[in-house]
Amino acid sequence: MGTLPAETTNARDSAGDALAKDQANEQLDDLSPKNKTGKCKKNLKGKILGWTRKIKPKTKPNRDSSPQALTFEEYLKLRRISEAGQQLISLEEKLYRYADGSENQEEALKEEEELKLAYETFSQDLWTTIAAGVTLSGEELRRLASAVRSIEQEEERDKKCLEEKERNGRIPQWRPRECRKELDTVLQKAVEQRMEDILEVMGAEKLSSIKQDIFKMGKQVKEDLLRVVMNVKSCYPEGYDICNVYAKLYHIAFSSQLKKITEFGLGQDDCAYLLGWVHNYYQNDILKHRDLEKEIDGKSLGSLLPEDVIKQLESQYVSSRESEIKQWLSKAVGNEVTKWMEGEIPEQMDGFYHSEIAIDVIQSIVGAVKEAKEVLDEEFGNMMHVVMWALQELLERYKKTLEDFIKDKEKHKNCAAVIKANMFNCKQFRDYIEKTNDPFEAEDKEKCLSVLSGLEDTGYRYLADLMHLPLKPYYKVLITQEWLTSSKPVMDNILHLAEKHIHEFRKLKPCCFQELLKRLHFEVIAEYSKRIMKKKIKLKSEQQQTAMAEKICDDNRKIQELFTCYESKEDWLHHVLPKVAEVIKLQDQSMIVLETATLVRDYPDIR
Repeated sequence: MGTLPAETTNARDSAGDALAKDQANEQLDDLSPKNKTGKCKKNLKGKILGWTRKIKPKTKPNRDSSPQALTFEEYLKLRRISEAGQQLISLEEKLYRYADGSENQEEALKEEEELKLAYETFSQDLWTTIAAGVTLSGEELRRLASAVRSIEQEEERDKKCLEEKERNGRIPQWRPRECRKELDTVLQKAVEQRMEDILEVMGAEKLSSIKQDIFKMGKQVKEDLLRVVMNVKSCYPEGYDICNVYAKLYHIAFSSQLKKITEFGLGQDDCAYLLGWVHNYYQNDILKHRDLEKEIDGKSLGSLLPEDVIKQLESQYVSSRESEIKQWLSKAVGNEVTKWMEGEIPEQMDGFYHSEIAIDVIQSIVGAVKEAKEVLDEEFGNMMHVVMWALQELLERYKKTLEDFIKDKEKHKNCAAVIKANMFNCKQFRDYIEKTNDPFEAEDKEKCLSVLSGLEDTGYRYLADLMHLPLKPYYKVLITQEWLTSSKPVMDNILHLAEKHIHEFRKLKPCCFQELLKRLHFEVIAEYSKRIMKKKIKLKSEQQQTAMAEKICDDNRKIQELFTCYESKEDWLHHVLPKVAEVIKLQDQSMIVLETATLVRDYPDIR
């Protein structure tokens, strides 16, 4: 990421540091042993200033091939901060070593002041570079790496000075410099400044002002942490754990800004957006980013907001969303009901009557659940109850509306078409409730399904009556002497009329058509069985019993053929009448009682 290969960089850095140290030694070696104290000490100031004022160092004749040493200021100008720092450290060591022998204390103090000023210049360059770390790239990263090496050098010098202090009680007034501690302070201020001075970003124009602020801060955190991992990390020794240092600082700064936002009170949308960042976007889009997750210990950072603040925001969200969800669902049904009442025939889609109620309601619920997963933690379970309660309440109103509509069917010429359209809504609701992976409580789902069963029964009973009631007059002829002895095709007439009505319901969705067909199939068998139980015919001989049993089996065959043709799945109904016929053929009274009891046990709904 713009850094030099390790071997080349280390070699150059070592050479630079060595040059800086050698240059300091050369200048001080020019002082003869006898002049290293006393009056000759006056020349030390000139030597120090030679470093800071670009006085060219001496070049020995036999070193023409060696790299030319640079001055302190030249090193700074070239952004070679570690070499500049090493020069100051070397001069500091020499100056402090000879300071005790100086006869002119005033001169010594001036020399110290000169060095102190040089350190101030150096420090400004050092910390400016450190603070700008996340903004650097390419060749600029060499400057950052050099600044970090300077911190290491300063820490080592602090250690030596403190050891010297323990031995003789002396230490330079600017020591220890404690650059590692200062590093933490500089980085903290730099991060805080970046989080406060964020420019406008693309993609946030349509958001509210609060959402824009949160979005910009979140984007800044992500981009800066990626720069830390991609660029800054390589400039620091591993022991600094710089990625986690930056992550913690950005976490604290982001958290601080979010706390301020919550203090002013939030509208519903802003509240949801903020919770989304706390529970979802910050965790998943930033801390679990593929390039950040392996470098940053996200779990150690904790939550962006205190627990009590989150709980308050979540409670606000649930309370507000509850009323909104009820409004959404009520509107979804209300719009359709208005059309029914105005006599509008439901639209057809692919040849089937169609209604949007279930689609609109389920989409609203799915959207509410999806958002709740993103913005809630402790209150998520409560939100799931709220959603199911709202759905149950809606289904109860929906059922009551259909019941009232059917009661006034004489006023509504579109009644049959409306009910046909709404039966598929019931199917969609049932599929969603039974098959959804959303974490609703089983008890809540059962309550909704119970209401839905009543709604389905209301609709299918109305449609089944439309098919079955016209058949009732023909049932009266069944199981009579006329039926048994006449050649009139009684069952053929019944089934012909039944098939005619079956065709009229082909505009039901296939699954709903099958449900209605099942009910009609059951009604035909049940009605036939009731006619047998009423004993409207007296059988005086075994031959008559056999004839009646055969007649029943023949009718059953015709019924089976019709409903099989329309793919009825109620195969068990094909066996009811033949078993009744077998009982009719029995002669033994005890066997008749036994077999009748068995029939009642096996088919309790058909009596």
